Amino acid sequence: MRRRLSKGMAGAVAIGLVAVASNALAAVQTKFWNITGDTVVKFELAPAGTANWGPDQCKNSDDNSVDDDERLPVKDVATGTYDARLTFEDGKVCTAKSISVEVGKIFSIERDQLKDCTTK
Repeated sequence: MRRRLSKGMAGAVAIGLVAVASNALAAVQTKFWNITGDTVVKFELAPAGTANWGPDQCKNSDDNSVDDDERLPVKDVATGTYDARLTFEDGKVCTAKSISVEVGKIFSIERDQLKDCTTK
């Protein structure tokens, strides 16, 4: 015996499927992979060529830092090209230019990408 869903039931099923799909997408996280050789204690992104630095992404970590070879969740950043400003444990501040970020993917910064380093 086949049962037909009422319009209300069909709508509820559709909403449930959308919710499941949204949760699956939310589980795919953008992450920064630190392969600089040093611990980063502040990590900021700005649209490439600007100084419009966003929030410190290290706040997304339990210990407010990202060690070498560790991945850090990056939140509220759209797919695009960014400049990064990294502050290291020893106080050194460096930038990395034109970093390609894709939502749901891992992007990395290596030591040789660091430029304009200063010590505070």
